[in-house]
Amino acid sequence: MIALPSIAFGGFSGSAKDVTARQVHGRSILTVRAWPTGPTSNAQVVRRASLKKIAKSWQLLTSDQMRDWDRLAEQNSGQSVFGQKAVISGLNLFVRLNANRAMAGEPLLMNAPASNVPVPNVIYTQVAITPDLVVFGGIKHEPAPLKLVVKMSVSQSPGVSNGWSKTVIITPGSEDDWGEVDVTTLYLKTIGVEPVPGEKVFIQTYWLDTASGFTGIECRDTVIVTGESPYQRRVKVTMDNLDPNEDNNVSAIDVDFSTGAPVAQFNAVCLGHSDVASSEIHLDQELPADVIGTGICMGRANGPDGKIVVQSYLVWIHNYDGKAEMTFAHRGGYYVKPTECFGAGVMY
Repeated sequence: MIALPSIAFGGFSGSAKDVTARQVHGRSILTVRAWPTGPTSNAQVVRRASLKKIAKSWQLLTSDQMRDWDRLAEQNSGQSVFGQKAVISGLNLFVRLNANRAMAGEPLLMNAPASNVPVPNVIYTQVAITPDLVVFGGIKHEPAPLKLVVKMSVSQSPGVSNGWSKTVIITPGSEDDWGEVDVTTLYLKTIGVEPVPGEKVFIQTYWLDTASGFTGIECRDTVIVTGESPYQRRVKVTMDNLDPNEDNNVSAIDVDFSTGAPVAQFNAVCLGHSDVASSEIHLDQELPADVIGTGICMGRANGPDGKIVVQSYLVWIHNYDGKAEMTFAHRGGYYVKPTECFGAGVMY
């Protein structure tokens, strides 16, 4: 879009080939029709349909609701490149915020937020990109309702200096997991090809307040793809890691091992087995040597009288015959099953 400062174009409006001129709040605006460079993706079709549906919903608002959106829009006016105030209407703001919320799976927001919502900037320490790894590390955690939006490009020639138009949304709303966001699967699914070592990936990130639809300032970054990365993924154990050919005495398990420190966060529902006060878990592969050891965690369950029973458990972790085994062994308190084992424990 070009705002013409010359008075020679004052009052001119209409279209000529791919150029359209119009008057907006006393300014002469020229726009050039943009032609798509590739076929329309399914995501684009869904996005456009969502915008159309949201815009039509404006007519369902009451007069008071529309006025509230108009008042909020006045607070969101920006500055154009020529120093003149760029005006946004209540309808525009209604569509913008609801489109952001819809992207994160939130329902339509009919009532305007009471005021602007300040959203922090994205802060992280590194981005590791290899053909089989795309992960953000050291992300400064922000609590709900903030979620991280990540846009990335297919890997470009390292000589390309401006590839921001090539970025697409990889994830419309992620939450960091102990300061880490692994988007490897999402990147490969969205982009369709692995990043090529030696090439450059363009990255845009921002926080989205899913309650209001407001977003923070977009953070831009570029990363050169490497063949290998020194970045170490945190070790985790979930139900997906259990050996399906073995009996596992848990109905749920989620264990996080801290990187660089002998600390684990336990969360498991132990069912017990036979007459032994313990639960066995068999994994489908070995665990790294630095997480092998013994830890301790708490347990809680409903006793026979309906009251909460507090317990303590030792957690033994070892590798055997190419696979890892974990044992939650009851050590204190009245033994009840099933029991939820939880808490952080130091491995020794």
